[in-house]
Amino acid sequence: MKAAAATIGILFTALSCTGANAAIISTNPITGTNPSADNPYVTGLSGNSNITASGIGRGSGITASTANDRYSAKNWSPTFDSGDYFTFTLDAKDGHEINFDSVVYTGAASGTGPTTFALRSSIDEFTANIGSPAATGATITLTASQFQHLTTPVEFRLYGYGATGGTGTFSVNDYSFNGTVEAVPEPGTLALVGVGSLLMLASRHRMRKSSEMVA
Repeated sequence: MKAAAATIGILFTALSCTGANAAIISTNPITGTNPSADNPYVTGLSGNSNITASGIGRGSGITASTANDRYSAKNWSPTFDSGDYFTFTLDAKDGHEINFDSVVYTGAASGTGPTTFALRSSIDEFTANIGSPAATGATITLTASQFQHLTTPVEFRLYGYGATGGTGTFSVNDYSFNGTVEAVPEPGTLALVGVGSLLMLASRHRMRKSSEMVA
Protein backbone atom coordinates (compact mmCIF):
# COMPACT_ATOMS: atom_id res chain seq x y z
CA MET A 1 0.00 0.00 0.00
CA LYS A 2 2.79 2.42 0.94
CA ALA A 3 4.68 1.68 -2.27
CA ALA A 4 1.54 2.20 -4.35
CA ALA A 5 0.74 5.43 -2.56
CA ALA A 6 4.31 6.64 -3.07
CA THR A 7 4.17 5.86 -6.79
CA ILE A 8 0.85 7.64 -7.19
CA GLY A 9 2.18 10.55 -5.20
CA ILE A 10 5.13 10.88 -7.56
CA LEU A 11 2.77 10.75 -10.55
CA PHE A 12 0.50 13.38 -9.01
CA THR A 13 3.48 15.64 -8.35
CA ALA A 14 4.68 15.26 -11.92
CA LEU A 15 1.28 16.18 -13.34
CA SER A 16 0.80 19.12 -11.01
CA CYS A 17 4.21 20.53 -11.91
CA THR A 18 3.52 20.85 -15.62
CA GLY A 19 3.84 24.33 -17.06
CA ALA A 20 7.50 24.81 -17.81
CA ASN A 21 8.96 28.22 -18.44
CA ALA A 22 7.57 29.84 -21.56
CA ALA A 23 9.58 29.43 -24.75
CA ILE A 24 9.11 30.27 -28.41
CA ILE A 25 6.52 27.92 -29.90
CA SER A 26 6.19 29.57 -33.32
CA THR A 27 8.37 32.24 -34.91
CA ASN A 28 9.36 33.74 -38.23
CA PRO A 29 12.05 36.40 -38.80
CA ILE A 30 10.48 37.11 -42.24
CA THR A 31 13.46 37.60 -44.52
CA GLY A 32 13.96 37.49 -48.26
CA THR A 33 12.65 39.10 -51.40
CA ASN A 34 9.01 40.19 -51.30
CA PRO A 35 7.57 37.74 -48.72
CA SER A 36 4.18 39.43 -49.14
CA ALA A 37 3.71 37.69 -52.48
CA ASP A 38 2.72 34.56 -50.55
CA ASN A 39 -0.53 34.26 -48.62
CA PRO A 40 0.26 32.78 -46.18
CA TYR A 41 4.01 33.19 -45.93
CA VAL A 42 5.69 30.18 -44.31
CA THR A 43 9.32 30.34 -45.45
CA GLY A 44 11.53 30.54 -42.37
CA LEU A 45 8.73 29.43 -40.04
CA SER A 46 9.94 27.37 -37.09
CA GLY A 47 8.77 26.37 -33.65
CA ASN A 48 7.62 23.55 -31.42
CA SER A 49 7.29 20.22 -33.21
CA ASN A 50 4.06 19.37 -31.39
CA ILE A 51 2.02 22.16 -33.00
CA THR A 52 1.11 23.21 -36.52
CA ALA A 53 1.27 26.88 -37.49
CA SER A 54 -0.10 28.69 -40.52
CA GLY A 55 2.59 31.30 -40.84
CA ILE A 56 1.42 34.86 -41.49
CA GLY A 57 -1.37 35.63 -43.96
CA ARG A 58 -3.68 38.55 -44.74
CA GLY A 59 -7.40 39.21 -44.88
CA SER A 60 -9.43 39.84 -48.01
CA GLY A 61 -9.65 43.57 -47.46
CA ILE A 62 -5.95 44.30 -48.01
CA THR A 63 -3.50 43.48 -50.78
CA ALA A 64 0.19 42.66 -50.94
CA SER A 65 2.70 45.48 -51.03
CA THR A 66 6.13 44.77 -52.48
CA ALA A 67 8.85 44.96 -49.81
CA ASN A 68 11.82 42.88 -48.71
CA ASP A 69 12.40 41.34 -45.28
CA ARG A 70 8.85 42.05 -44.08
CA TYR A 71 5.24 41.00 -44.68
CA SER A 72 3.63 44.15 -46.03
CA ALA A 73 0.16 45.13 -47.22
CA LYS A 74 -1.71 48.20 -48.51
CA ASN A 75 -5.34 49.30 -49.00
CA TRP A 76 -5.97 49.63 -45.26
CA SER A 77 -9.25 51.40 -44.48
CA PRO A 78 -9.68 54.71 -42.64
CA THR A 79 -12.20 53.05 -40.28
CA PHE A 80 -12.28 49.54 -38.85
CA ASP A 81 -12.88 46.92 -41.53
CA SER A 82 -13.24 43.26 -40.56
CA GLY A 83 -11.31 42.20 -43.67
CA ASP A 84 -8.20 44.30 -42.96
CA TYR A 85 -5.86 42.13 -40.91
CA PHE A 86 -2.82 39.90 -40.73
CA THR A 87 -3.61 36.40 -39.50
CA PHE A 88 -1.82 33.64 -37.58
CA THR A 89 -3.28 30.23 -36.66
CA LEU A 90 -1.76 27.74 -34.23
CA ASP A 91 -3.00 24.26 -33.39
CA ALA A 92 -1.72 21.62 -30.99
CA LYS A 93 -1.14 18.19 -32.46
CA ASP A 94 -3.12 15.24 -31.12
CA GLY A 95 -2.34 14.49 -27.49
CA HIS A 96 -0.97 17.98 -26.75
CA GLU A 97 -2.19 21.36 -25.57
CA ILE A 98 -0.95 24.93 -25.98
CA ASN A 99 -0.55 27.32 -23.07
CA PHE A 100 0.14 30.78 -24.46
CA ASP A 101 2.30 33.33 -22.69
CA SER A 102 2.71 36.19 -25.18
CA VAL A 103 3.06 37.26 -28.78
CA VAL A 104 5.89 39.59 -29.78
CA TYR A 105 6.24 41.35 -33.12
CA THR A 106 7.98 44.29 -34.74
CA GLY A 107 6.41 46.26 -37.56
CA ALA A 108 6.31 49.51 -39.51
CA ALA A 109 3.70 51.74 -41.13
CA SER A 110 4.11 54.36 -43.82
CA GLY A 111 2.97 57.95 -43.39
CA THR A 112 -0.46 57.25 -44.89
CA GLY A 113 -0.78 53.73 -43.49
CA PRO A 114 -2.93 52.61 -40.54
CA THR A 115 -2.47 54.35 -37.19
CA THR A 116 -4.72 52.25 -34.95
CA PHE A 117 -4.37 48.51 -34.33
CA ALA A 118 -6.25 45.70 -32.63
CA LEU A 119 -5.33 42.08 -31.86
CA ARG A 120 -8.26 39.68 -31.54
CA SER A 121 -8.75 35.91 -31.49
CA SER A 122 -11.15 33.27 -32.74
CA ILE A 123 -11.85 32.20 -29.15
CA ASP A 124 -14.53 34.90 -28.88
CA GLU A 125 -15.12 35.25 -32.63
CA PHE A 126 -12.79 38.25 -32.88
CA THR A 127 -14.79 40.44 -30.52
CA ALA A 128 -12.49 41.61 -27.71
CA ASN A 129 -9.25 43.52 -28.17
CA ILE A 130 -6.14 41.95 -26.66
CA GLY A 131 -3.34 44.15 -25.36
CA SER A 132 -2.15 47.34 -27.06
CA PRO A 133 -0.56 46.63 -30.45
CA ALA A 134 1.24 49.45 -32.26
CA ALA A 135 2.65 50.11 -35.71
CA THR A 136 6.24 49.57 -34.59
CA GLY A 137 5.46 46.39 -32.67
CA ALA A 138 4.51 45.22 -29.20
CA THR A 139 4.72 42.46 -26.63
CA ILE A 140 1.17 41.33 -25.90
CA THR A 141 0.41 39.13 -22.91
CA LEU A 142 -1.66 35.99 -23.54
CA THR A 143 -1.72 34.51 -20.03
CA ALA A 144 -5.49 34.87 -19.54
CA SER A 145 -7.34 31.63 -18.88
CA GLN A 146 -8.96 31.50 -22.32
CA PHE A 147 -5.51 31.10 -23.89
CA GLN A 148 -4.52 28.11 -21.74
CA HIS A 149 -4.93 24.36 -22.29
CA LEU A 150 -5.96 24.75 -25.94
CA THR A 151 -6.34 21.55 -27.94
CA THR A 152 -8.16 23.06 -30.94
CA PRO A 153 -6.96 25.64 -33.48
CA VAL A 154 -6.87 29.30 -32.46
CA GLU A 155 -6.53 32.15 -34.94
CA PHE A 156 -5.16 35.58 -34.04
CA ARG A 157 -5.86 38.59 -36.25
CA LEU A 158 -3.90 41.82 -36.15
CA TYR A 159 -6.22 44.51 -37.52
CA GLY A 160 -5.14 47.94 -38.73
CA TYR A 161 -7.15 51.03 -39.62
CA GLY A 162 -6.91 54.80 -39.66
CA ALA A 163 -5.10 54.91 -43.00
CA THR A 164 -5.26 58.18 -44.96
CA GLY A 165 -4.31 56.74 -48.35
CA GLY A 166 -4.89 53.54 -50.26
CA THR A 167 -1.19 53.11 -50.95
CA GLY A 168 -0.32 53.46 -47.26
CA THR A 169 1.34 50.33 -45.94
CA PHE A 170 1.69 48.39 -42.71
CA SER A 171 4.05 45.47 -42.29
CA VAL A 172 5.00 42.84 -39.74
CA ASN A 173 8.77 42.47 -39.84
CA ASP A 174 9.06 39.45 -37.52
CA TYR A 175 7.00 37.71 -34.85
CA SER A 176 7.11 35.07 -32.13
CA PHE A 177 4.42 33.30 -30.14
CA ASN A 178 5.65 32.22 -26.71
CA GLY A 179 4.26 29.64 -24.32
CA THR A 180 4.44 25.94 -23.58
CA VAL A 181 3.22 22.86 -25.42
CA GLU A 182 2.49 19.95 -23.13
CA ALA A 183 1.22 16.42 -23.38
CA VAL A 184 -2.41 16.01 -22.33
CA PRO A 185 -2.74 13.31 -19.63
CA GLU A 186 -4.62 10.21 -20.78
CA PRO A 187 -8.03 9.67 -19.10
CA GLY A 188 -6.66 6.53 -17.42
CA THR A 189 -3.82 8.53 -15.90
CA LEU A 190 -6.21 11.13 -14.54
CA ALA A 191 -8.38 8.38 -13.07
CA LEU A 192 -5.30 6.86 -11.42
CA VAL A 193 -4.41 10.20 -9.90
CA GLY A 194 -7.96 10.55 -8.58
CA VAL A 195 -7.86 7.11 -6.98
CA GLY A 196 -4.40 7.81 -5.65
CA SER A 197 -5.57 11.03 -4.03
CA LEU A 198 -8.37 9.15 -2.26
CA LEU A 199 -5.96 6.46 -1.07
CA MET A 200 -3.55 9.05 0.25
CA LEU A 201 -6.33 10.84 2.12
CA ALA A 202 -7.56 7.54 3.58
CA SER A 203 -4.03 6.63 4.65
CA ARG A 204 -3.55 9.99 6.37
CA HIS A 205 -6.92 9.58 8.13
CA ARG A 206 -5.92 6.15 9.47
CA MET A 207 -2.57 7.46 10.63
CA ARG A 208 -4.28 10.35 12.44
CA LYS A 209 -6.71 7.99 14.19
CA SER A 210 -3.86 5.70 15.23
CA SER A 211 -1.95 8.65 16.69
CA GLU A 212 -5.01 9.76 18.64
CA MET A 213 -5.51 6.24 20.05
CA VAL A 214 -1.87 6.02 21.16
CA ALA A 215 -2.10 9.44 22.78
